[in-house]
Amino acid sequence: MSNFVKIIFGIVVLIMVYYIVAYIMYKGSGNEYIVSSTEPLNAKKDILYPDQTQKLLLGGSGSTVMGFFKLENGDRTIKVSNGYVPLLQVDNNWYLEIAPAPLQKQSSSTRLRVQTNDGQVQKQEIINLPDIPKQKWVFIAILRDGRRFDVIYDNQIVASQRLENYPVIISSPLSVGNKGLSGSVSYVIVNGQRLTPNEVERERNSHVNTDNIMIETRPMDFSFLNLSVFKKCPPGLPCDPITSPPSNNLLQWKSPYA
Repeated sequence: MSNFVKIIFGIVVLIMVYYIVAYIMYKGSGNEYIVSSTEPLNAKKDILYPDQTQKLLLGGSGSTVMGFFKLENGDRTIKVSNGYVPLLQVDNNWYLEIAPAPLQKQSSSTRLRVQTNDGQVQKQEIINLPDIPKQKWVFIAILRDGRRFDVIYDNQIVASQRLENYPVIISSPLSVGNKGLSGSVSYVIVNGQRLTPNEVERERNSHVNTDNIMIETRPMDFSFLNLSVFKKCPPGLPCDPITSPPSNNLLQWKSPYA
């Protein structure tokens, strides 16, 4: 076995070990990855079926929803009845919303709107949130423990509020994105329990590099192998090395003016 083949074999083994450690052994207890790739936010997309949402997010005493969001400049002309567009939502239950027309150039007005019931009528309780930074990946986590909601941006708790009434429980899907939004979402994770801020931070750290920037998922690129593997034709195979110039298909002609 040549040294080069040994090196490639070693790289493959290291990648497999990293995957096992990062995504299997140290995966948060009870965490369910429902969006692992990068998806656009310009249309509403159901990412968790109603029965699963009921089981993981609505049926118990606590829950966690978290993921990376990257917001670009939104549509300033869209007409919305309440002036907000849901970014992440459980229909008929709670909505993480942002204003389609940012109040500032690089930020947008944000709130968590929760439907509650005082035993007689439904109400809309609002938890005001700081603007979500734009044009950068931001890790957002929504933690629920009974009537209390905590919201985390990256590694900081930006809101913690106990509602006056209990949230409405209506079986609905978990959705992400909406018309009027521009941006991307990645690594959406749910848990049927309210995680601690330390557990949330541990999950976030598993998806960022040493510069605290999210590691975007991309297909593996083996093009670098062309530099050495196919520089010479493997023995016994009827092929030409790529270093050979392509055949010339042009016809040469003579001119009396040349």
